[in-house]
Amino acid sequence: MLITYAAPNRSHHYFYATAMARAGCLKTFVCGFSRFSPRAPLPEVGNRLLRADHLQNFYLASQKLRLPAPISDELAYQSKIWIDHLAERPARASDLFLFYNGAGLHTAGHLQSTGVVRSVEAVNCHVLVQERILREEHRRLGLPFRPFHPREVARRVGEYEIADAILCPSHFVKDSFISEGFPIDRIFVVPYGLSLQTRETPISGPDNIFRVLYVGQLGVRKGLRYLFDAFARLRHPKKELWIVGPRNLQTGIEGIQPPEGTHFPGVLKGERLARAYLDASVFVLPTLEEGLALVIGEALSFGLPVIATFNSGGTDLFQDGREGFLVPIRSPEALAEKMQQLADDPGLRRQMAEAARARATELNGWETAGENLVDALKRMVRSDRKTSAASTAER
Repeated sequence: MLITYAAPNRSHHYFYATAMARAGCLKTFVCGFSRFSPRAPLPEVGNRLLRADHLQNFYLASQKLRLPAPISDELAYQSKIWIDHLAERPARASDLFLFYNGAGLHTAGHLQSTGVVRSVEAVNCHVLVQERILREEHRRLGLPFRPFHPREVARRVGEYEIADAILCPSHFVKDSFISEGFPIDRIFVVPYGLSLQTRETPISGPDNIFRVLYVGQLGVRKGLRYLFDAFARLRHPKKELWIVGPRNLQTGIEGIQPPEGTHFPGVLKGERLARAYLDASVFVLPTLEEGLALVIGEALSFGLPVIATFNSGGTDLFQDGREGFLVPIRSPEALAEKMQQLADDPGLRRQMAEAARARATELNGWETAGENLVDALKRMVRSDRKTSAASTAER
């Protein structure tokens, strides 16, 4: 089996391309990650890496220069189209074409009658589901909503329709496609790997402060106003809320007075970030939509009970009631209830902390995730060949 893989950036895509190369099935990795980055080299793939970063470099420059958003959006859109066109030639000589959503419509369309299996990689839920969630949230907040690039949305929807298979990082993403009418047998779930180092240091410090920790961007998608509301409801004599991460242009907490005890240390890295985890009592992620929140795995590795929404992909990382709790989106009541439960019951918190550390050791690293990916891609090819053979027999 030979695979052509097209993706716009480094992210998990380098890990996936390496896994395919290791398995001996990578034909070509068409990648838009800038060749000028010190993190660009990928010796594991060698000459099977085809750089498609020409327009991506202009897109990155537009962001550094802080050009108007429509210009950056258009460059990002055109960059994926360029990746798509460069992928066609190697894809024709492959058994399977795997492409990041938005970077494969042209090639997938031209492969329709070739027998090459076409699989779209959806890193977030169905784009129309994403847009509905975010549109509704902006309406609730009274904030102007800037829709996704309309031609990008059209391309993504077109790719869903034309693809033989959809690769998802979590069951939450899978469910979003099922809700849009996609058959289950077309959807394959392969969770990302995690690079974790479990820490044995106790999560509760000597100061008896109940610390709630959030790590991630400060943006509308993350649902931070619901965490603020929940923290304000929490009854505890010594409580703190730590919001760690960079601010987006729209945070979703505009015009809101943070509850007393809230701290904004900004972006933390290395030992400073580790210290934030180690000093916390619970990790809370109130996100409205996320393909698979790897930060949950990071929190588990530090022995932190996790409270996350069902829309975080958390069901693929921990079990509700064992290592933490899963709650609906936009529910400060549910968030507050679970935080209160952990604040009032140190024994439960210790039990969940131990379970969290144990669970972190069970989560797949990137090598295993890569093996699972290759296995899923092989199943896609086998499934497509069976379907084709059955169609031929019927005729």
